[in-house]
Amino acid sequence: MSSFYDELIPGLASKCWQVHKFGGTSVADANCFLQVAHIIEDQLDINNDVLGPNAKNLAVVVSAMGGKPKVTDLLLEAVRHASMREHDKVDDQLDIVLSKHSECLKILFHKEYAEQERLIKIIKGGLNDIRDILKTVSLMKWQAERISEVVSGFGELWSTQILTALLRMRSNQRLVEKFGSD
Repeated sequence: MSSFYDELIPGLASKCWQVHKFGGTSVADANCFLQVAHIIEDQLDINNDVLGPNAKNLAVVVSAMGGKPKVTDLLLEAVRHASMREHDKVDDQLDIVLSKHSECLKILFHKEYAEQERLIKIIKGGLNDIRDILKTVSLMKWQAERISEVVSGFGELWSTQILTALLRMRSNQRLVEKFGSD
């Protein structure tokens, strides 16, 4: 009997899954992102050695950047400040979020300026979306749980974008080292 997932991607449901969840502390800064990338690359190398029916699917889940301050906390504080119409404090929280991500990206993509700029543009776009959401919160003086969930979810999306770009960049670098730049 075929499952729904097998119809989408043949063989998907019959394979084992290996899931790695990296919390905020694991992606707190550039060095942490590099460690996570190394762990994932090691797992992919192991998986590539075991081709065929014993190969595992690899899934990776990342949280928003942790450390001090945590991105999730900053975003939730921005929602709280918006509900109290403390606009300067909202801006302060969101500026810290941008700064934290910018510092990380400058280190990770110091030789890949275009990729650094692409990711900054994504984060700034998300922050603009958050500002739009928080205008509604401010007008209504209302801090709804669903709004907090939506706003705090941006942090996970940004971490996912950063990790994906980092893994892609490192993979490309390994290919160039192995086969040359031509």
